Amino acid sequence: DFLPFVCDGCSGVFCLQHRSRDAHGCSEVNIKKNAMKPDQHKSYPCSYKDCKEKELLPVLCPYCEKHFCLRHRHQSDHECEKLDTPKPQMAATQQLVKHIIGKYNSKKNEAKSKKRKGAKNSETAAKVALMKLKMHACGDKALPQVSRVCFQ
Repeated sequence: DFLPFVCDGCSGVFCLQHRSRDAHGCSEVNIKKNAMKPDQHKSYPCSYKDCKEKELLPVLCPYCEKHFCLRHRHQSDHECEKLDTPKPQMAATQQLVKHIIGKYNSKKNEAKSKKRKGAKNSETAAKVALMKLKMHACGDKALPQVSRVCFQ
């Protein structure tokens, strides 16, 4: 064979005919079959008081290192003895950030109110109106654009 097959159970190299675990009598498969039957599975009971739930996969709390069900997996949900209470040390920083943001927003509003409204905007509006008028104008197309006079 040009393509040798490597068994993921025993890491042996086999040909096409013997590539399956059953065909070459893989030792890893036999150990796994004897160790656990398909109808058997390990379950992890919840450590929370009066909870009878079980999980198929371990859900460990990283702080108290106990098993919990999905409902009680968070520290606050299972009343973890190592629960960190939020400290007010960030309160001063939060107030400072709010103050800075408030200053920024007020400066931004002032800048908006100081925009030039008048000559520049009226010039632009007049140019746009003239362009629209020329776009919808009916007349002799043989005349050059410079020679045309448009009336509203």
